[in-house]
Amino acid sequence: MKITETASSSIRSSMDRLVADAVDRQWRRWPDLRARLNEFQREQTINDTRFHLQFIASSLWAAEPLLLGDYMRWCKVLFTNLSLPIEWLEGSIECVGESLAETLSAAESAVAEEYIDSATEVLRSSETTLESFISADAPLGGLALRYLGAVLGGDRLHASQMLTDIADEGASVRDIYLHVFQPVQREIGRLWLMNRISVAQEHYATSVTQVVMAQLYGRMFTGEASNRSLVAACVGNELHELGMRMVADFFEMDHWDTRYLGANMPNASIVQMVQESRADVLALSATMLFHVDEIAKIIEMVRADEATARTKVLVGGYPFNLAPDLWHRVGADGYAPDAESALVIGKELLTA
Repeated sequence: MKITETASSSIRSSMDRLVADAVDRQWRRWPDLRARLNEFQREQTINDTRFHLQFIASSLWAAEPLLLGDYMRWCKVLFTNLSLPIEWLEGSIECVGESLAETLSAAESAVAEEYIDSATEVLRSSETTLESFISADAPLGGLALRYLGAVLGGDRLHASQMLTDIADEGASVRDIYLHVFQPVQREIGRLWLMNRISVAQEHYATSVTQVVMAQLYGRMFTGEASNRSLVAACVGNELHELGMRMVADFFEMDHWDTRYLGANMPNASIVQMVQESRADVLALSATMLFHVDEIAKIIEMVRADEATARTKVLVGGYPFNLAPDLWHRVGADGYAPDAESALVIGKELLTA
């Protein structure tokens, strides 16, 4: 077992103790900070510290320092737009590092320190602004901007009507998915990170898109069904399921028999559905880095069962987009960055 993997395991097995110690170090580092924060803010400090440790452990497990660096970049953008001192962020990471140095073995501590130092450099050098994911010059870019305005303005009916109207005028569901839903969802995430919209607005916008996708569902079917089948699911307690729903719908539009299981699905249930449906391809997604190893566990279960051992496994999600070789680490057959390429690669896996 690699030292990065043993370090990851040691962090996870000592998580509660490490969180408590690292938070205590923060209170001692800034004696007046605890008194200045209300109960919710103090609880959030504890949660943030746990996130730091989870991302460190997951980056070590994946043997990908850049994943921790990206998390630090993300934190910096969030802190900046919440008007929180970056000093608090950098200091909290230092406190976590001190706790790890006293808990892990010398070899484990050394590799964890390397990862933290690399991520801290990213934190210090990264920008605090993010470019928009929507351009008026892109295909259906103007429609995407109007749709975004409607969902953020709480006008669900108008948002729905503008997309069903353009579908009636001949636009394909595929183009609506690629050029409206996909950039709009990414833009909503950016706006939340920049503190431009609330969590409630983010959830509302996503729920509106889910409704509109359902309204467009009947327009997907043209021609005869194929004899190919797909099971698609998000792992762990993931709540970010819209991307995988789009993947399943792209396979559906290509006449595959699909079983979309959604988010927060137990591992054993996913494997059971692969067995029962005799799926040709299993598509798995993780948005949060600390759920990636759950994908590895599911793939191991699939490979170990004679009834599912030949099923091809395709993975995707934000961590895989950051580290394109990560799919090898989890034991998958392939990786796709988006719904359109997932269909292409899924078909290639069956003809390889």
